[in-house]
Amino acid sequence: MNEVTGSKQGERWAASWYAVARASALGGARPVGLQRLGRRLVLWRDATGVARCADAACPHRGADLGLGRVQEGALECPYHGFRYDGGGACQLMPCEGRDAKPSRALTLRMHPVREAHGFIWAWLGGPAPEALPALPWLPGAPEPDANSASVEEVWSARFTRVMEGMMDLHHFPFAHRRYVPPGYTRLDPYEVQVDEGAIRTEGWLRKEERPPGTGFRFAISVAYPGVIHLRFTSRLEGAVVCTPVDAEHTWIAARFHQSYVRLPWLGWLAARLAIAFEFRFIQPDDHRMVRSSLPRSGALTHGHLVRSDRAIVAWHQLHRAALGDTPGAS
Repeated sequence: MNEVTGSKQGERWAASWYAVARASALGGARPVGLQRLGRRLVLWRDATGVARCADAACPHRGADLGLGRVQEGALECPYHGFRYDGGGACQLMPCEGRDAKPSRALTLRMHPVREAHGFIWAWLGGPAPEALPALPWLPGAPEPDANSASVEEVWSARFTRVMEGMMDLHHFPFAHRRYVPPGYTRLDPYEVQVDEGAIRTEGWLRKEERPPGTGFRFAISVAYPGVIHLRFTSRLEGAVVCTPVDAEHTWIAARFHQSYVRLPWLGWLAARLAIAFEFRFIQPDDHRMVRSSLPRSGALTHGHLVRSDRAIVAWHQLHRAALGDTPGAS
């Protein structure tokens, strides 16, 4: 069984790669302190510019290293100035003098890190295997470029409910009725395929009296645990990453890419307007729905799912497998 972490209130998270920050947020002079999977972490870049991740508590007296600074690639504690190199070893204890040899106990708990696709990824939720798997990225998902724009926010909702909401197509004409012409309520056709940890869905929301394959087409792909590729049109798509902050909150970072406009600055502006509309008007409705759903956590046994929830069923099956649960587990 894979080691898992989580809360006593029902959320559990499997050991995996999780996106923890946008790469652009991590400069060279200051560390970044954040919380992911209920664990306080610190990110910084070492002397070669490589991203590093460790538990944020200084092994000396527990100060939050996210409040410190980076000196010549070493992470310096804000409380007593102890410095830690890119491997987590203490290399300086100012109170003991430059020639003092720090104890091995003064070593940070490090987490494997990768920097790719515009994000910093950390292996969290359990011990890292000897051979780390590939990042859970979806081929074809948009990469950062001049025609893309990004946003991030934290939702007051549990990770399992957020992931359910991200894959839900048939909520759109109801939760977002202000922005959808009336009557497009029938999800047909609707196809779901699962292949090596990736869930690929395609569906049409149509009027009841119209033939299948008419109306609004949606395509959503998900890589477990929390990477989403959204295809709105042939020229507008999005990449979204979702990661638990703690048992009650989820960090969401999104990137929209458009190819309608490809002029300097205007391409970014067009993408920025699209993602601003999405997170100013559409996503608040989703946030309201998932944070108000009961029970607070999503699960196959929480609710009575229908055919149009097949992608949600597929994600929970992957989640159970990653947690090592048996089919009859809640």
